[in-house]
Amino acid sequence: MRKVCRPRSAVFCSVAFLSLAILHFLGGVADAKELRIMLRVEPEMKLEGTERIYVGPILLEPGAEGVEAEGLDVIAAREFDRYLRRLLRRETRLTVLNPIADLDLPTKNPLELAQITSFWMDIGRETGAEYIVTAAIDVAVLDRAGYQTEEYVSPQDGKTYFRQVLIEETGFSYDILVTVLDGENGKVVFSEQITDFQEKSERKLEVFTDMFSDLYTLDNRLLAIFVPRFIRAKRYLFK
Repeated sequence: MRKVCRPRSAVFCSVAFLSLAILHFLGGVADAKELRIMLRVEPEMKLEGTERIYVGPILLEPGAEGVEAEGLDVIAAREFDRYLRRLLRRETRLTVLNPIADLDLPTKNPLELAQITSFWMDIGRETGAEYIVTAAIDVAVLDRAGYQTEEYVSPQDGKTYFRQVLIEETGFSYDILVTVLDGENGKVVFSEQITDFQEKSERKLEVFTDMFSDLYTLDNRLLAIFVPRFIRAKRYLFK
């Protein structure tokens, strides 16, 4: 005979059913198998992967142009030009074209230059570039330590308090505006502001070589513009 829950025992039946459901779920979790898979992330630009790319010019962010000829920003601009060419040649099948010698710029303001389509069309015609990658860079040396006020929520009473936290920063801070233009019509097809930080020991802050080595965030953000990327992810298979 099938048992039916009476009104007074309805709560008991509900609790029993919920308990069975939880036990079934926990049993499923115990039987779950962790899988590590590679996920494909599509690039920002839809390319075939073998396009002709011209790199340059690499400019200084507005406000940084008053530095001396051997200032940090100017050196960083030259380093970034070499770094970007090496990165694209090593990690993609794109054809990176040779730079134009003594390229004459109508303006050194990167925001104004990006709007001068005739300038980029001239580069496209001269080099045969399908796309042009330019950038404006600003680099700051961080060598400081101090206390910073931050909020935190107490786990004891749930209230918000303020506390002083010691912040130590030693290294180079990068702020880079990357712009990609169409080599045929000179119009902007992609633009992104990228920031990164490279920690260095205090005694190496005066060394301005290999300034962009081991910057994995910058590497991935730049490559993600042009080519697919693959990232590791965890998934669970329940029996």
